[in-house]
Amino acid sequence: MYIPSYKEEPFEWYKSMRTQRIVREGNSVHVFKYNDVVTVLSNHNVFSSQFRDLLGDDIKNELDSRAAPSILILDPPRHTELRGLVSSAFTPRKIESYDNYIRELAAKMIENIIEKGRCDLVSEISYPLPIMVISNMLGVPEKDLKKFKEWSDALATSLGRGPDLRTQREMSEYFLNMIDRNSNEDNLISRLSNVSIDDKKLTDQEITGFSILLLVAGNETTTNLITNALIELSNHPDIYKELVDNNKIAGDIVEETLRFRSPVQSTRRYAKYDYQINGFNIYKNDFIFLYLGSANRDEEIFKDPDNFNPFRENKRHIAFGNGIHFCLGAPLARLESRIVLEEFAKRIESFSIERLNPDDRIDSDIMYGYKRAIINVKKINQ
Repeated sequence: MYIPSYKEEPFEWYKSMRTQRIVREGNSVHVFKYNDVVTVLSNHNVFSSQFRDLLGDDIKNELDSRAAPSILILDPPRHTELRGLVSSAFTPRKIESYDNYIRELAAKMIENIIEKGRCDLVSEISYPLPIMVISNMLGVPEKDLKKFKEWSDALATSLGRGPDLRTQREMSEYFLNMIDRNSNEDNLISRLSNVSIDDKKLTDQEITGFSILLLVAGNETTTNLITNALIELSNHPDIYKELVDNNKIAGDIVEETLRFRSPVQSTRRYAKYDYQINGFNIYKNDFIFLYLGSANRDEEIFKDPDNFNPFRENKRHIAFGNGIHFCLGAPLARLESRIVLEEFAKRIESFSIERLNPDDRIDSDIMYGYKRAIINVKKINQ
């Protein structure tokens, strides 16, 4: 079965594949329709995320010696226990407390873009803002941001291609050295070090695993979300004008970007048991490829799905997943992206993004976004 490379736009391919609904290729099963994808995501008893069980003992021991598996690749009951502990230190109220900090960062970066007039959107705001927010949350010093970017890029590229042991090792050692059970500092690692539920605490390896997950998932997803949103607004200047006139629609634009150009295009599971989806046979140990980007453009769910429309009533996209693995960092990604759009519209009357080339796309089979996007801006009242 043909699968587009990361440099190709996948959306026409998705449309043709949705006519087949589910496609088998050996022991790999590819799922394209919204309801079928949701069926798999919401049934963790049959469809497992615990891929480490399939790795060889040498690789598994190498990974586990430094960082415990993150909640992203665990099944209940351990997933439930870990998510409960992590959630208590990652509450919506705590996320909202970063509003002013994010707004100040965004305003400063946008003013810098205005001063330059023409620059790379990704390097000036889409990348640095999320990484600075996450670093601040974790308690990482600013001098290490370059190192964080290198690690994040390496792990994002390796997604779906097997573990990057060298990067995992470096990151694990870094975060293990940060853990201080007696620290009173107000950062996420300190809170994770001290949180407990029913006298249960996270191990150092579990704290490290979550920190790595937050760095990669929180950074890459939000970077791509911000970039993709501004690319769509450059393609729809009428919508951007509405945003300038009424920045309350920023949240709607974020949600439509999540649906229309999902930062995460696919995810995977494997079948623990035989199962049927709409008469299609899934067999034990099948690998299930779930195309979120296709599900979010399903014609049976979304009216005129290939049209970017922030004002559509149905916002039931699954860009952040579904079920027990729904993205824990979704509120932060939404907050950061909404604030960037709001601050952008306060200062910039109009803008354009120069023609994007295939080589501008990030090198990932799973993530969707651009590593560079040249923007030209016109300041309000200029």
